[in-house]
Amino acid sequence: MSDQVYLGMKDGDLDGKNYAEFWIPEMQPLQPQVHDAVVHGSYASGLGIELEAASKLLKPGYLALENGVTKLDSGKHLIACLTKMPNLTGEMFEWWMGWHYMEPQRYKLWHPQAHLNNGTAEMAGDDPNLSNREKYQTSHFVHEYMGNDAAKVTITFSPATEYFPNVEDPYSDEITALVCGRIELRKPKMTIGHVIHQIRQVEGGAEMRSRFWMGRPQFTSYSKSDLRNRLAGSRVVSNLATPANFARDVLVHCGMEMNHLSHFLPDLFNSHQHS
Repeated sequence: MSDQVYLGMKDGDLDGKNYAEFWIPEMQPLQPQVHDAVVHGSYASGLGIELEAASKLLKPGYLALENGVTKLDSGKHLIACLTKMPNLTGEMFEWWMGWHYMEPQRYKLWHPQAHLNNGTAEMAGDDPNLSNREKYQTSHFVHEYMGNDAAKVTITFSPATEYFPNVEDPYSDEITALVCGRIELRKPKMTIGHVIHQIRQVEGGAEMRSRFWMGRPQFTSYSKSDLRNRLAGSRVVSNLATPANFARDVLVHCGMEMNHLSHFLPDLFNSHQHS
């Protein structure tokens, strides 16, 4: 990945790119259900679920908190965001997850106002011998703005069975994608959260149900019982490390980028299947 990062596109960035038409710098407003959740502010903790209860996402219907933020009893922040995605499928989203990290221009299509760069160690997103799932299930080196702050994090995407260990097959005719990952700071190297993006097919397309569990950081190289992790994961340190507006910024960012993606991904996907 290049160290020369900047927001937006410069002259020549899209020259010769077969996806140039999908660069849309003007972003749509938040979808109404997400906008209402942002205006509402924090919800009661009892409406949320802990990461260990993520299998509730596999059941039909909706949970008590589908859009909004709350502070769970564990001290973690839960961010929930439901995005309506007409004409979209889980296959399209998995393809996108394995395609976009190959060039910063591709990554910027997703959120023109916040994304800077991305990549992986393998850079295998264009390898025709890999499945869409194999391409994205690796560590992504993400560089983007979250609110007013630019952050460098590593998101390691893993098989869904690691997040739903008691379910033989978490996929179904309705649930066509489950993109699950652990979020780490790079310096110092510590786990700060987990994310699950679920694509569920509905009439006319799909809906994305996103969940982030953030906070109570842990140094990756030490055990949970290590004194350093007991201190890092304490409520006092976790509260100091998490700005008051952090959860809201994550909700807005997710709502913006997923809504923006839903407007061009079906056409982008179809154009690459016939190229």
